[in-house]
This record gives sequence, C-alpha cells and structure tokens, in this order.
Amino acid sequence: MIIFCCYTPAHEVLFREYFCPSVPAGVDVVSTKLTISGKGDYLSLEFLQCIRRKVALIRGSIDCHAGEIIVWSDVDIVFLADVVRPIQHLSAASEEVWFQRESPRLADVNTGFVVIRCGPQSSRFFERVAIELEQNPDWNEQRVVNNLLLTGDPVKWAYLPPSFYARTNGWPPPKDAVLYHANYTKGHDGIGQKLAQLREVQFLGRWGAPARAWSILRRVPGLIWRRWLQRG
Repeated sequence: MIIFCCYTPAHEVLFREYFCPSVPAGVDVVSTKLTISGKGDYLSLEFLQCIRRKVALIRGSIDCHAGEIIVWSDVDIVFLADVVRPIQHLSAASEEVWFQRESPRLADVNTGFVVIRCGPQSSRFFERVAIELEQNPDWNEQRVVNNLLLTGDPVKWAYLPPSFYARTNGWPPPKDAVLYHANYTKGHDGIGQKLAQLREVQFLGRWGAPARAWSILRRVPGLIWRRWLQRG
C-alpha cells in the first residue's frame, strides 16, 4: 500500500520524528517536500499555499495509479497499529473516497487522512476541489470538501472507521485507535501544539492505564472553567 504525503520545512519535524518512525510494515511512503517557508500555522498564507500544492499532487497520484487504492496523509499523524488490513477491507465496498470523521457531533469530514480509489470518479472529484479552491482563495481543502459533500456531490464516499482517530473527536484516543491525527490547533505555534499532542499520545502508549487516568484528570479543571464561562 502506498501512502502519499507532502510537507513544508516547518512540518519536517513532524514528518521525521513522528510520522516516518511510526509507519507500519507493508506501507511505502511517497513524500514531497515543498519549498514553502513560514511557520505553517492553521490558515496562514503558507498553509493555504501548501493545501493547493497538495491537491494538485493528489490529482497527479490518482492519474498515475488507476485502479489502485492509495492513501493521502498529513504528517501530523502517528500510526498506532496496522492500517493496511482495515484499508484493504474497504476495497470490496463501492465508495471512491473515505475520510476521517471530524467529530461525532458533526457530519463534517476531516481531510488529513484520505483513502482514495483511483479512477475517473475520484479524479473528477478532486478536480472540483481544485476549482473551488481557485474560486475561494481563503478556504482550505477541508472546507471545500465538506461544502461539496454536504451539498450532494456525486462522488461515492464514506467515513473511515472510528479507529482512524482525530483529536477533534475528543480526548483521549480510544485504545483500539490505529492512528492519531493531531489536528486540533488554534492560534500561534501550531507545530508546537501538534508536537505536544503526539508526545502525549506516545506517553499513553508507553504507560497505559495510569497515564490515561492522569491525562484525563489534568484536563478536568480547564473543562470545568470553560463550562462555567459558557454558563455566564
């Protein structure tokens, strides 16, 4: 199975120290380093430039692997178990594209880890994504994809299983998670926020139940404070 990814210099620490070392057996990584400078914070200029390059690369990879199932992954992801077998199980389905779910409370998808059946339908879908991005220069591809899917785009799609986990689904990740996507960052130092998430995920994996209990309990004061502010 091939996993494609691209990253900027700002994201290289994620790629080198977390993404690559966690890639499971049976996976070939095809990476592209983009020469786009900047801190890479969410919706920054360099972030939006990277997104547009990423979509162009996705379209090219689909055209070069007709009939195959490939993956496009962001590099703020750490693999926790085998992903090859769960993805192979999707091959018997009729869908063309599979996405992470953004949140159990929303219908939105997350575009950080996408499984694609390479063919005319998926190719045309990402062509529509590229067109929408040209027309909306301040949008990222996740907003465009959700806009298309939730307004009836003809591509056949589905959610990946919940074990393909993103931070926006809550904390802590489930014990059966096959990967963790550090996608929840706000404000400055987005890379630092992602690194902190990934370090904590590794901490949970190393120390088990006591670490999970500590990780949950240390968030309780902040949760109580936010709920109090909301009531006010």
